[in-house]
Amino acid sequence: MIASYARVVPENSYDRAYDYAVPEALRGQVHLGSKVRMPLRRTETTGIVVELLTETEFDKVRAIVSVVGERPVIPGPLFALARWISDYYCAPLAAALRCVLPEPVRQEVGSLMRLWVEPRAGVDDLTVVAQLGRARKQLDAWHHLREKGGGWLSELCGDFNRAVWQALNDRGFVTIAAANQERDPFKMLPRILHDPHDLNPEQAAALAAIREERAAEKPKPILLHGVTGSGKTEVYLQAIGEVLDAGKSALMIVPEIALTPQVIDRFRARFLGRKIRVAVLHSGLSRGERYDQWQQIRDGRARIAIGARSAVFAPLEDLGLVVVDEEHETSYKQEENPYYHGRDVAVMRGHLERVPVLLGSASPSLESFYNAQQGKYRLARLSARVADRPMPTVHVIDLRGKGKEKETAPRLLSPRLREAVALRLERGEQVLLYLNRRGHSTSLQCPECGHVEMCPHCSVALTYHRSGQRLRCHLCDHAGGVPTKCPECASPDYRYGGQGTQKIEEAVAEEFPKARMLRMDSDSMRGKDAHHRALAAFAAREIDILVGTQMIAKGLDFPGVTCVGVINVDGALQIPDFRSGERVFQQLMQVAGRAGRGGVGGEVFIQTRTPFHPAIQYARRHDYDGFAEQELEFRKALEYPPYLRAVMVRWRGKSEEKTRFVAEQVGKKIAEGLAKIAEVGEVAPAAITRIDNHHRFNLLVRTARIIEVGKVLRALLLDPAWPEEVQMTVDVDPLMLG
Repeated sequence: MIASYARVVPENSYDRAYDYAVPEALRGQVHLGSKVRMPLRRTETTGIVVELLTETEFDKVRAIVSVVGERPVIPGPLFALARWISDYYCAPLAAALRCVLPEPVRQEVGSLMRLWVEPRAGVDDLTVVAQLGRARKQLDAWHHLREKGGGWLSELCGDFNRAVWQALNDRGFVTIAAANQERDPFKMLPRILHDPHDLNPEQAAALAAIREERAAEKPKPILLHGVTGSGKTEVYLQAIGEVLDAGKSALMIVPEIALTPQVIDRFRARFLGRKIRVAVLHSGLSRGERYDQWQQIRDGRARIAIGARSAVFAPLEDLGLVVVDEEHETSYKQEENPYYHGRDVAVMRGHLERVPVLLGSASPSLESFYNAQQGKYRLARLSARVADRPMPTVHVIDLRGKGKEKETAPRLLSPRLREAVALRLERGEQVLLYLNRRGHSTSLQCPECGHVEMCPHCSVALTYHRSGQRLRCHLCDHAGGVPTKCPECASPDYRYGGQGTQKIEEAVAEEFPKARMLRMDSDSMRGKDAHHRALAAFAAREIDILVGTQMIAKGLDFPGVTCVGVINVDGALQIPDFRSGERVFQQLMQVAGRAGRGGVGGEVFIQTRTPFHPAIQYARRHDYDGFAEQELEFRKALEYPPYLRAVMVRWRGKSEEKTRFVAEQVGKKIAEGLAKIAEVGEVAPAAITRIDNHHRFNLLVRTARIIEVGKVLRALLLDPAWPEEVQMTVDVDPLMLG
């Protein structure tokens, strides 16, 4: 359609679109998803074309100034996906479009132009030697360049100064010209080739199911439920290999940046020999690297894209397969508007582009498992580890102060766990110690009056970090010094309560002074490539004990790990959320699965004061089906997801009274508007009532008619009748109810 007008959403807009005339000179160049420059008020800005029009209702409209690029920055399928995100998640279209386009692409970071030096065509060694005579440095530089074939001038100047290269250029022996140097995030990764492995019968059946869905007119998502160590990654690799053989591209999504180095390494090792380029997209890259990787995908030079949540928007053309690894992970849920779930967006992308989506997990989300039971998804199972390796033995250690585990002075590692770690270290094996809490101590309390050091901006206790001797808030990032006396009663004594990874690190160093240890959490892994360096050192057996949070619990494959210790999961079980048991069960299944993946059997030790909780007992037996059956019965009785869909409406504002008033008034409108199609709860303070000086109130909606509910809530969002200082957001399919 050659349009006379275009509806454009400015990139800095909330959700307003403006009509512009398409000048005669630009007719045929403006498409859906095109990025254009246009006037807005008294300035010029950029926006995305969201609709093409033959006419407009406005008498006077201004004209588009120019089109950015030769083709739309957002391809058609991704534009449709952004529309769906906006509608389904009750989000501004501009916010959905910003998700699709990485920030460096929106900001037009651009290519890195540098000077490239190479021998001039037709010039041979004899001619150069004859003419250079005794110019020894120039002659050495020439031979160096001939051996390399070419190089960047800035790097070549490390061997010979710039004047030497300029002299060779003046003589006509070399050419020095500007060229695009693509920033390479892979420079640290090894390039060892690995051929496909033979598949066992269950893996072969899973691969056959993927083939069948690829051939189907309307392919179903496939839930690959495989125990840890069952060879899910090999199924991914061979399925993607077949997609590439068919001339199509593939998308692989992982839940954590920490996993991408290992995944990319395996993919490059498999496909490098076929000269297939693998691109990576995640927030750990520099802005320039993200720009270059995105351009490689958009231009079709990279046919495999790998990354964390935002990689679901990789602009691959001729898509043949989408893989979502560890599909149950909560990190796939975006924590800001739009509150999309990466797994569900991947499923919708597969639906729009008519390609199968492979969802892999050892402990699938109950929503995905329920969809497989209902026939919406196809289920494939890998019930045993490769090479018939046994699942690790799981020991539950009761810390309630009874029986053998009771000690006069309690320590962070129970006697059984200390003995097991010592034994594995003597054998030269490796150990993982898991605690999903950062910092040293989770609270600082006065033993005299009970005063707890709280964040001045949030209703949570400050966490003590021994490095730097600081108290930090993990919600608003407030930091302050450690007080020398209690501000309430002036007592000089403080009690450090709770435990974090720093305290575990200290205890392990004291218990095993000769062991080589590393801590992996978001505090210690801040530098660029820090994740990769840490995992590479552990893989090379340079580390004996790895202490960390959830980033060490997911998807990592280290054959040397034979012992896993779970320090404490009780706090997570006490969170007032119907999903708390499921989350703990999944964490235990995942971290336990790191043990015994090589030739030596593994053991797992779970320290707890709630040893008989179903999540712990089912995890001890590696019994996913038993846990899912019991948990789904509980959800059905209470009409929780997946039986009804949930929507959480949230309000936040600096004035507690004003925010509460707005929440209650709008809550009444919501209850009236949804009376016939949903169950609407009462407005109540959030579990954490204040974050970053903003008071928070929530309203839970449950419904079987999610699309209709979304339309009502979206209308309220787009036409707000409350003060601007009170913000209202809608979280469809929330993972946290607090």
